[in-house]
Amino acid sequence: MLHILWLILKFILIILGILLGLLLLAVLLVLFCPVRYKASAVKAEGGWKQTEGEGIVSWLFHGISLRAEWKDQQMEISFHLFGIPVDKLLKKRQEKRAVTKKSGAEKVSVSGTDGNREEEHKKSVVDHPKSENMETEDLKTDRNSASGTSADTERIRNSQISGQQELNADDTDRNSLKKRQFFIKRIYDRIRNIFQSIRTKLQNIRRTFGKIKKNVSWWKAFIEHPRVTAARKLVWKHGKFLLKHIFPTRIEGQVTFSFEDPALTGAALAVLGMTIPFHKNCIQINPRFDSENYLYGNIRAKGRIYGFVPVRAAVSIYFNKNIKYVIKRWKTRRA
Repeated sequence: MLHILWLILKFILIILGILLGLLLLAVLLVLFCPVRYKASAVKAEGGWKQTEGEGIVSWLFHGISLRAEWKDQQMEISFHLFGIPVDKLLKKRQEKRAVTKKSGAEKVSVSGTDGNREEEHKKSVVDHPKSENMETEDLKTDRNSASGTSADTERIRNSQISGQQELNADDTDRNSLKKRQFFIKRIYDRIRNIFQSIRTKLQNIRRTFGKIKKNVSWWKAFIEHPRVTAARKLVWKHGKFLLKHIFPTRIEGQVTFSFEDPALTGAALAVLGMTIPFHKNCIQINPRFDSENYLYGNIRAKGRIYGFVPVRAAVSIYFNKNIKYVIKRWKTRRA
């Protein structure tokens, strides 16, 4: 009995060890297996329609790769998992499902239309004589009711007209007085509302200026605090290191350009000269002062990103005391 329990426990421990080993392997791969990327662009002589570009992102020694290609003004994206084109397989499945759904829908529509036509024909044959009889009866009843009510309506109208003529003479004088009083009251209310709106606007402006003054003083004290400055320097340090790590390790290519105005060519050359610290003069720039508009060339770049670099930066920033102080003070908004 004990031997059997020991074998079961041994089997469970082996499974747990395998799962822990796989989990540790996955963590190590995420941290130390880099994500590699490549990008290239080619612009031939002529219009922008002849531009071509390609980008590839791969991981796990090119086992998982995503490729995007721009050619002939069309974007093509492909995803490969250990050499298997996953996107093509999914497209084929979707096409097969669409074909089966269309065939089933056509069969149902054909059978349904035949049945509906037969039912509509039967209903029209049965209901047609009934509808004609009902219409003739309704016309007769309407004529009889109209002849009976016409005499009564004429008597009521005559009595109403005679009463209204007597009341209109008395109401005209009263309406004229009411209109004058209403006009004077309306002008007074408008003047009073204008003064009240001006007063409220001045009070709101005063309050907003007070709030802005308080916010400016709070922001000034918050930014100039020594712990906030230390946290800002730490974030800048790690951010700068991350940008340097993510930036391509190798860039090469050449660009040739020209403008109709030679002054524009010189200005563009000055702006491109500011980018030398980033690509370290690996891109050869050839300006031409031919008084023509053209641009052509090619650029290639590649790099890698290790997972432990952003993880280390995030951990060091999260557990820093100055960062926690900044977050706490931001939430409470107190000095």
